Amino acid sequence: MEILFISTIAGLLQGLTGFGAGIILMLYLPYLYPVIQCSGIIGIICLFLSLIMALQYRKFIELKKVLIPLSIYILISTITIVIGPSLNSSYLKKGLSLFFILLSFYFLFIKKSIFISLFCILISSICDGLFGIGGPLMVIYFKNKTDNQNEYLGCIQLFFLVNCIYNTILRIINDILLPQHLSIIDINTCYLFRFTYS
Repeated sequence: MEILFISTIAGLLQGLTGFGAGIILMLYLPYLYPVIQCSGIIGIICLFLSLIMALQYRKFIELKKVLIPLSIYILISTITIVIGPSLNSSYLKKGLSLFFILLSFYFLFIKKSIFISLFCILISSICDGLFGIGGPLMVIYFKNKTDNQNEYLGCIQLFFLVNCIYNTILRIINDILLPQHLSIIDINTCYLFRFTYS
């Protein structure tokens, strides 16, 4: 029953902001699975959400604004996905907690600049590779680079979609995402779709 409640909240947040389902799911799933496997589960759930939203906003996508951050992001997240399974799970949980704390300070105090844009891409790709959460800082990046809300939603959802597909394939190849994870993916995806797009 708890997983349904968490999925409902995640779906509502994703539908309202264009991101955030991964954050909500990552608050709960580490109680069920190791952090590295949670990132794979979240990635495939968010893949479906990003696909639907990218299709909804496809007319507003500016491909040039997506390609540069996408190439940097994929390179860095590849490295973190490959080395992630060799890292100590308890340290990763502490790292995830620290990430949430630093993220809250970031949103409160940091001003926007070119340096911050690069910082957003690098830190997001590391966090996505390790925790399946790359959205919050990329929101700041795409908010700065797009001209309106529809363009923002189209670009960020295409960005998330390509990353989710790539990272999911990489996690399957590296035995992070396993067949036994499919049951939780099915349950969560159904609830996320229901509450995100109803």
